[in-house]
Amino acid sequence: MKKFLSFLLAGAMIAGLAACSPSATTSTEAPSAAPTQAPADEVPEETETPAEDPAAEAPAERTDGLPAYTGEPVELRFGWWGNDARAELTQQVIDKFEAAYPEITILGEPNGGTSDHFAIIDTQLQGNSAPDLIQFGGNYPDYLTYLAPLSSYVGNQLQIDGADKFDQAVLETGSQSGELYAVSLGTNALVLAYNKTVLETAGAELPPDTMTWDEMIEYGRKIKPLLPEGVFPFVDNSVNQANYLSYYSRQINEPMWTAEEKSYSTEAGLKKWIDIWEDMRAEGLIPDISTTASYAETGADSSALVEGKAVIGLLWSNNVMAYQEAMTDKLDVCPLPVGDNNGLAIQVSQFLGINKASANIEAAVLFINYFVTSPDAGEILGTNRGVPSSPIVRTAIAGSASEIDGIIYNYYNLVADRTIPQDPNLPNDQEFVAELLSIGQSVAFGQTSREDAAKNLLDLINRLLVKA
Repeated sequence: MKKFLSFLLAGAMIAGLAACSPSATTSTEAPSAAPTQAPADEVPEETETPAEDPAAEAPAERTDGLPAYTGEPVELRFGWWGNDARAELTQQVIDKFEAAYPEITILGEPNGGTSDHFAIIDTQLQGNSAPDLIQFGGNYPDYLTYLAPLSSYVGNQLQIDGADKFDQAVLETGSQSGELYAVSLGTNALVLAYNKTVLETAGAELPPDTMTWDEMIEYGRKIKPLLPEGVFPFVDNSVNQANYLSYYSRQINEPMWTAEEKSYSTEAGLKKWIDIWEDMRAEGLIPDISTTASYAETGADSSALVEGKAVIGLLWSNNVMAYQEAMTDKLDVCPLPVGDNNGLAIQVSQFLGINKASANIEAAVLFINYFVTSPDAGEILGTNRGVPSSPIVRTAIAGSASEIDGIIYNYYNLVADRTIPQDPNLPNDQEFVAELLSIGQSVAFGQTSREDAAKNLLDLINRLLVKA
């Protein structure tokens, strides 16, 4: 465990680029489904921070170590995405916060999956009825028009100044042009989760810790005849997880979007990705497209892995627990296929930002502070939103880690030498996620050639960059 905590601190120092989703290229939980970008042509007029909201006053002393609240009683709304388990944990933290700050009431608004959440948030923002506190992925830069700047609160109501309180490189991922707009709720990484029970029952070898893409495909060929009828070796993650494509693009040295605001994607590279998955489909290593299309792969309730249709699938590390809780079979994880270059980023899973139209910015800041720095909150949340970015919280929860948390901690140690700094999200990334799915399905259904699909993907990337 000490090795894990040390790795996180070291990893945070190299992960200091802007955050995605599961998305690098998508929202960080994976990051990843449908249009989430704030409309560019319908931006509400800027709203000044209410005069009665004190800007970053030095907080008064409290006996519990929490910063004091200087305002009047207030009711705030908090919108997030996630399953029922996340909603329950979040409400427990809200209850704890309200006990510590009885003048502040938080109304939780869970919005289902990622696509549902942002569809709701986009509509609310257009109608000036969005929550005070909003959960984002790496796409938060698309919403800067609506977000309150937070830098002046750091060290006061927002006690995340200093590496002893919060991983500073991770903190920087929530900043744009030197101003803090969003705070990390935790870090996560892509994993290949596999059904250990099915593989062991079938007498199949478990996947090794190191496989190339060719070796992974060969592994699928070996286990296929051992699996029950109708069960495939792999989930079809070709186009429902844009982060997988982003990972592969890094491996072939063609990153889709870099911190220098450049794309190195090529038609040839994108076609290689399409070929990998369509060739696997032809061999029966992934489900037919009709089966694939029946699973959105946006959560445990829409997963071929959970339903027992496939034994290995791509997940975000902070989602493994939810998937395990939805299954009776045992899950385990292994790393993604290795390539010529490293492509795995330990990245921010989600961010929490504040609607600048909020009636009380100070109270909202105090809630963020409690959510990310309180050991009591950390004990409740565990790694549900990723590995906490507060060393204090990590230390507090280390002794009570669940079996799945232990698996993820070991995974972090295993891939420590395979990680790279996190790339920023592709501009308008959720539009990319939605169109990637559409293009991929058109190939699988035989409506578009692989060559045309690669061209369409490159055109899409270039079009989105122009809109940046």
